Amino acid sequence: MTHEFHWGFLIVNYLFLAGLSAGAFATSGLANYLGGEKYKCIARIGAFVAPFPVSIGTALLLLDLGNPLRFWRLFATIQWTSPMSIGTWLLTFFIFTSLAYFILWLPDSIRNIIRLPHRVGHAFSPSNWAPLTPEQVRKGKLILGALGFPIAVGVGMYTGILLGAVPARPFWNTPMVAQLFLFSAMSTGVATVMFIRSLVKKHEIIAEEAKLLNSLDAVLIIFEIFLIIPYILHQNLSTWSHREAVKLIMGGQFTVHFWLGVIVIGLLTPLFIEVYELWHIVVKKHLAKHRFNLGLISGGLVIIGGFILRYVFVYAGQVSHFLPY
Repeated sequence: MTHEFHWGFLIVNYLFLAGLSAGAFATSGLANYLGGEKYKCIARIGAFVAPFPVSIGTALLLLDLGNPLRFWRLFATIQWTSPMSIGTWLLTFFIFTSLAYFILWLPDSIRNIIRLPHRVGHAFSPSNWAPLTPEQVRKGKLILGALGFPIAVGVGMYTGILLGAVPARPFWNTPMVAQLFLFSAMSTGVATVMFIRSLVKKHEIIAEEAKLLNSLDAVLIIFEIFLIIPYILHQNLSTWSHREAVKLIMGGQFTVHFWLGVIVIGLLTPLFIEVYELWHIVVKKHLAKHRFNLGLISGGLVIIGGFILRYVFVYAGQVSHFLPY
């Protein structure tokens, strides 16, 4: 049987990039809230990453529409029962919030180009416009980080809701897909920050930063594993259509992609590396040898696994269908 795929590689990239941005923003906001100067480098990297993958992914989504110049129609109304309508506004709020947050993390020499009126009612007087003060920047980071965190969580979950809202595809039609995509989005965001942190600051890795990033990602990976297990059980214990659908990753055409690409490469291997690093930090009180290489490897593997997860779900879901009885 041949299958026509209406959602292809552009949608896979969109779901992956949107989730990655959401995870990077959440990582930055959490690091800034927990540590201030202590986790400043983590917070800055997450802030610098967040606006751009989701913007690229949204552009790919518009291209996939076939007539991208009509995208404005998505903003003509709000339909609370339409995941696409809600997702459009959610993405818009997230992009603007992450861009504003990104600006606050720019170096002073660049950020000072931006000026705001420092007296209410004097917006039309250029002499009353001034750069942001350090206190305004500090408060702005905390406020935008707090406001953007639930939006980022919403974006990460929305990428799964978009699939789960299609009842005719039994591979997708369970709330666990949205939860799995949420934790995967957060994990790929943490992994991206970890990867960049190891790459650009390889000689200045700090134990506390490594502990935070590895702890976050290890917990998120464990959550993913504990969602995949009930997902498979749920599908096998549900209708005949669901049992046949899950066979796509249990001996079917996507088995190798799922078990090797997602489980082994994207989850178990980086989890082992991160637990190994945490053991050195917590028990031996020092960083593991070759910490630079381990951070690159575990972060890169999580990113690869997150992409393959979306590839498998987008394509396998379109192959699945309801059976006649």
